[in-house]
Amino acid sequence: MVKNNSSTIMNGNNHTSEHMITLNIHIPHDNVIHSMQFDIQMLINDICYNIQQHLLMTIDHDLSEYGLFINDAQHSVRSYWLDPTKTLNYYALKNEDHVEYKNRYRPLKIRLLDGTVKTILIDDSLIVAQLMVYICTKFGIANYDEYSLVYDIDTDDSINNTKTATLLRDRSLQRTDKKMEELRKKCHTDDDTLWLDQSKTLRQQNIDEQSTVILRRKYFFSDTNIDQRDPVQLNLLYVQCRNAIIDGTHPVTYDEAIQFSGLQCQIQFGDYEESKHKPGIIDIRDFLPKEYAKTKNVEKRIFLEHKKHIGLSELDGKVKYTQLCRSLRTYGVTFFLVKEKMSGKNKLVPRLLGVTKDSVVRVDERTKDFIQVWPLTHVKRWTASPNTFTLDFGDYASAYYSVQTHEGQQISQLIAGYIDIILKKRKDREDKTAGNDIVDEEATMIEDIIAPGKATIIEPNCPSFDHVHQKNVYSPPIIRGTFSDSTNHSDHQQQGNYFSSQIYEQAKSLSNNQHSNDGTMLFSTIENARNTTYTVQSQLARELQ
Repeated sequence: MVKNNSSTIMNGNNHTSEHMITLNIHIPHDNVIHSMQFDIQMLINDICYNIQQHLLMTIDHDLSEYGLFINDAQHSVRSYWLDPTKTLNYYALKNEDHVEYKNRYRPLKIRLLDGTVKTILIDDSLIVAQLMVYICTKFGIANYDEYSLVYDIDTDDSINNTKTATLLRDRSLQRTDKKMEELRKKCHTDDDTLWLDQSKTLRQQNIDEQSTVILRRKYFFSDTNIDQRDPVQLNLLYVQCRNAIIDGTHPVTYDEAIQFSGLQCQIQFGDYEESKHKPGIIDIRDFLPKEYAKTKNVEKRIFLEHKKHIGLSELDGKVKYTQLCRSLRTYGVTFFLVKEKMSGKNKLVPRLLGVTKDSVVRVDERTKDFIQVWPLTHVKRWTASPNTFTLDFGDYASAYYSVQTHEGQQISQLIAGYIDIILKKRKDREDKTAGNDIVDEEATMIEDIIAPGKATIIEPNCPSFDHVHQKNVYSPPIIRGTFSDSTNHSDHQQQGNYFSSQIYEQAKSLSNNQHSNDGTMLFSTIENARNTTYTVQSQLARELQ
């Protein structure tokens, strides 16, 4: 490495030394270091421009792709890119600190659920939430906010063992119950899925050029609209459904398992041919859950089911498979194994806590039967601590629902993610409706005669003028990352930070309006009854006379 000791002053005129800082600019491409002096009030973007103008570099790439990078060789997760919109003073840099000037773009290996691995160039300075827009666009996926990245443990080798150990360390240290661990594996929960934090960069999560990540659907919200017109998302959804059926994430009966495997044969092999499709040509473990793999004559049953789908195309088969999978009650549920207090006893028992696009559910850990369902609109707020997760249902329940778990942050992020998507979709619909809702002042007006008993008094709802009434209808989208730092929890406080649900308040408001309308209808009904009674009494009186 060559070091150039000459110092270049950038924007140093009329500034005292206290406003200046000397940095060692390392250019990895040329393997040289230049000592340069900068004004601490300069924007990072301007510093990059000055570096480009004053240093001779053999770079043949677009210089707009370059940026400043703080490289911590001992702790790579502490390495970070300097934001072009920030000033140098924003960062706690000292004189003679080393800063790398290099290309922000680097390759990232992404594995799809069908096993294919694709390598794309990504901007290493962006957080995962921003990268998802680019990655999904690259793969032709529209609903980028429903997908996320998972660290691929299967591709981990001896070089990366330390990395995997770091990612899993916190969870493994917290878990000491062997029975719970065995049950967790059997239930195929989301506890050990290493979802990347969307509020951090890949570099901050130790994902480097050698790492592989998996592109997976995390939120099952708009997947019902996926059909033949979107073959990319259809294939991703089909593979995720197929894997969940085979590994037991979705419990199915024997007959249902045969239905799924017959469709899978049609998708993979095409039309049934008696001379070709005979017992012994398929690996049953790739088509059936393991509890049915050794059933007698099961392969014949599969081919009989396969025969029913002659003429069905691959795309139509995938649509039918995903539709059949959606009919399962466990579809779209993300499960977490927790411990809850047994009713009437001071004892904790295992339970599955599930999160869907519209509800939170308590599920039997053995059969995956639903025990209790709470709509998301009933969730007023929730809190996650290192060892517990608590739900507050406001007026819909008399007590909190609290469980013991080390996955509180994951559950919290999942609920917040679904609420974020709901609010975003709702706002999009409202904006679209508002755009089409043009009032025509010359529109025809129809006058209707209303009976007194059916009339409703309409009054302006004017607040008192000495108070300003302000209500937040919609907040900016949430970046689904770490919502609270475990270091913020004190020893005497079990709860973490509370997160309030906006859809709870909206649902509550709608409910109150409904009750108000119900009251108006009730009074109208009473008034109608009184009028009818009075009319009948008058008629009887006249007849008696």
